[in-house]
Order: sequence, then structure tokens, then C-alpha cells
Amino acid sequence: MMKDKLGILNSFPKVILIATPIILVSLALFLIGKRDFFTSNQQAAGDKEKVLSAEARLTKEIGKEIILEVGNPEEGRIRYVLDSAEVLKEIVVKGQAVTAVRGRAFLILNLKISNERKNGIQINTRDFVRLSSLGEEWTAPEIHNDPVEVQAISTKFTRIGFPVNESDKQFKLKIGKIDGDKEEIDLTF
Repeated sequence: MMKDKLGILNSFPKVILIATPIILVSLALFLIGKRDFFTSNQQAAGDKEKVLSAEARLTKEIGKEIILEVGNPEEGRIRYVLDSAEVLKEIVVKGQAVTAVRGRAFLILNLKISNERKNGIQINTRDFVRLSSLGEEWTAPEIHNDPVEVQAISTKFTRIGFPVNESDKQFKLKIGKIDGDKEEIDLTF
């Protein structure tokens, strides 16, 4: 009986006996890797939702625009739009989640920079906005992506931010050129 079983094994080509376990192990590793890939993508999406969830943020529409004239005005203008503001406990900086310390939060301003010119520009977005809370000193944004590059005849969306006290609900913004007139905007959450 034992000899018959060995005879069957001897009748299979050695290539099949060697290749079958290798193929099965490879297939198993592939399926495990694919499952881990989809699981990690779902977790990353879940993390993003946690950071951007509606419950975690207070948002206010602003819609204030200033026109920046750089160089020859005939070449076109730069539109700097302060679109909206939001208060967040957690933000993403250089691909890493950053959580505010206890008692603090981040006031994030969503900007839209439009370049009507025929050449690209680089702009320091933090130079045009200042923040005051409870009548305190005016502060510049500490969270930014400067310099922001805006390609010719295009619009770039970006953000700037300020660390603030979590208890603060009333702010004043100044928007305008450093050496020019500025407009004050009251912001209440």
C-alpha cells in the first residue's frame, strides 16, 4: 500500500511537486498584502475624516478680497481672497497630524489666490493678514506654506493659521498690504 502511494508521487513530474507549494505560498502572500493595503487606505481615510469632521470644526464664511498690484499693473493683478475661517483642534502639517495642546486651538484661514498675470509668482500669504484676540496685540500667522507659488493665469487654494486660546470666540482680522490701508473684519464663532 505504501509503495503504491510513493509510486503515484514518483509519477508526477518533479517540477509540479516543487512549483505547486511555491505558487500557493506566493498567492497567499499576495492576498494578505492586498488586504493590508485596502485596510490601511481605509484607516487613512478614517483619520482624514476625523481631522476634517464637521463636529470638530467651527466655520465662518468671510469672502473678503483685496487686489495686489505687483510690478506693471497692465500685466494683470493678483486677487487675494480671504474665503473662510475655521477653528480646529487638529491640523495636518507637512503630512503629519498635529493636535493643539490643552486649552488651545488653531484658527485656520482658507485663502484663494488668483493670478491674472502671464507669468507665475511667489507670494508670502502671511504678509497680508493680522489677528487680534480680545483687543490684544496683532499677530502674524504662524502656520503657513510660504512662499506660495501661483502659476500664470490660475488660482491657488491655500491656508494660513494662528494658534489661539480655545476659549476665545471673538477675533479681529486686519487684511491688506503691509505698507497700505488695511480693513478690519470682526470674526465671532
